[in-house]
Amino acid sequence: MINEFIKNIKILQQLKDNNVYKKYIEYIRYPYFRNLAPDSKITFDFPVTFLVGKNGSGKSSTLQSLYGCPKGYSLGDYWFTTELDPIKEFDKNRNCFIYGHKNNGSVNEVIKQRIHRDKNPDYWETAKPIKRYGMSNSQRFSPIEKDVVYLDFRTELSAFDKFFHFLKFYSNTHKSKQDFLRFYTNKLKEAFDTNKIISYYTPNRNKPKVILTKAETKIVSEILRKEFESIEIIEHNLFKDWGTSIRLKQKNINYSEAFAGSGETAIVILVHKIFSASNESLILLDEPETSLHSGAQKRLMSFLIKECIKKKHQVVISTHSPFLIENMPNESIKVFSTLNTTGKFVIDNDRNYREAFHELEIENTNKKIILVEDKTAQILIDKTIEKLGKATQDIFVTKYLPGGADDINQRLTTIMEITDDTYVVFDGDQKKLQKPVDLNLMPPNQQDTSKKLKELIKSQTGCDVKFYLNGGDQSKELKEKESLKLAKKYLEFYKRNVFYLPLSIPEDIIWDKKFAKKLLKLMKPEKDFSLIKKTSSNSKELLFNFCIECYGDSDQYESTVLQFVSNWINKEDSNFRIVKDLINKLKN
Repeated sequence: MINEFIKNIKILQQLKDNNVYKKYIEYIRYPYFRNLAPDSKITFDFPVTFLVGKNGSGKSSTLQSLYGCPKGYSLGDYWFTTELDPIKEFDKNRNCFIYGHKNNGSVNEVIKQRIHRDKNPDYWETAKPIKRYGMSNSQRFSPIEKDVVYLDFRTELSAFDKFFHFLKFYSNTHKSKQDFLRFYTNKLKEAFDTNKIISYYTPNRNKPKVILTKAETKIVSEILRKEFESIEIIEHNLFKDWGTSIRLKQKNINYSEAFAGSGETAIVILVHKIFSASNESLILLDEPETSLHSGAQKRLMSFLIKECIKKKHQVVISTHSPFLIENMPNESIKVFSTLNTTGKFVIDNDRNYREAFHELEIENTNKKIILVEDKTAQILIDKTIEKLGKATQDIFVTKYLPGGADDINQRLTTIMEITDDTYVVFDGDQKKLQKPVDLNLMPPNQQDTSKKLKELIKSQTGCDVKFYLNGGDQSKELKEKESLKLAKKYLEFYKRNVFYLPLSIPEDIIWDKKFAKKLLKLMKPEKDFSLIKKTSSNSKELLFNFCIECYGDSDQYESTVLQFVSNWINKEDSNFRIVKDLINKLKN
């Protein structure tokens, strides 16, 4: 499968190099646009492009601007001003974007600018070339003519999920959401069974049923690794709001989206829309990996590549997933990162997939990675590694993940699929068990179901860890087998790769009363150390309040931590020896 995938990548590159793509956006640049750094630019050197970066780094905004490029489409459909979040324009620097597309061998540049109109404050229109933006041609070119398919998988909910989980329920005739759904699913079943347009209270409660073709059904089956005999889709508002329902038929079971996984529903919708798209469409996908198992993500990419070869689509994908971009050419990956000086986002146009995930802090580089849950722990471990010498420094990189211990425990479901050289060092207060769960020491009857293993995982992590399975409500046997396999893999990874600092929190390790008194006397001799102690209930507060007393504000807190860590390193106490031994263990 890998060899076929790489072969198709090469075919796709040849098609691009030989100018087979006639309706193609070559690049887009942003003289002034939202939170992107001025004059940012993305080049589309490969027909499939990935936008990679942390949440809030401008990826979705970029997808939406691409949506607004072709004729008949407007960014105002997604980005509009409100009283709460007004869109401000500054002097001549209007929000705008410029893109280049080929026409008869030459590249035409089109600029789209946000223009305020009384009846439409979010109107975007093509404008005359603007010289200060480097547009040398004086001719105003027409926008590219291309159909657009835009899918945001974080909001692509089934009709059932939308109603049951997000809509407020009120009804004079139904006691609960369940009663409401029981009644209206009868109407939905009638629409599926008869292909009628339902008119209950109001006319046209649904659109005609769509039956996926054999080719579409086969692709969905391949991606999800399930054998579907037929798949049907209906758009309707029987559940109060317009949404999509699906009905899936397998050899021994039929079910709707109410029992399908959200990943199943998303794949059905995606495959149908891609199959329905006209040739040379612009396909924009926002986080298509949502609720998809890693294997399904890889098979989805294989499908997209084949469709690009067949129908000459241009695809742009915003993603956090390493599985989607694995084995893709460097020129297809665009990395969004933040400038520390201005907070603006910059775009790197040529990064390989391992480098790209530096921005997501789960990359697999040549160095071993140590993940920690707070900044003090990062400084403590970095200084210990520094003390052990340059050879040790060359082995490790320490990263602080701000989401907390629960977030790291969940991220491990992805990290364990990528690398064995990523380790976690939690604060001591996260240690729930004296020894990690070791399946080799447990009798088979204590680990023969996924439920038992998930209870073991919770006893060790203190939280419910969610695994994304390959499809939704597949046969119970297959689902249980896969869930059992992932849970075992998680526990084995935890046993090998997760460790704890001594004491409850890293501030307990580095706090030194004598050192603090000495430093305070040196820095602020007029200050009373006893006041710091009175206002502090733990070592973290002691350090924070010490910083306030010494420097007058909290801006120097990290510097204060560094001072105490350096003092701790020089003492080489028993806790230092524990941390040093841990680092040496990870080296080997």
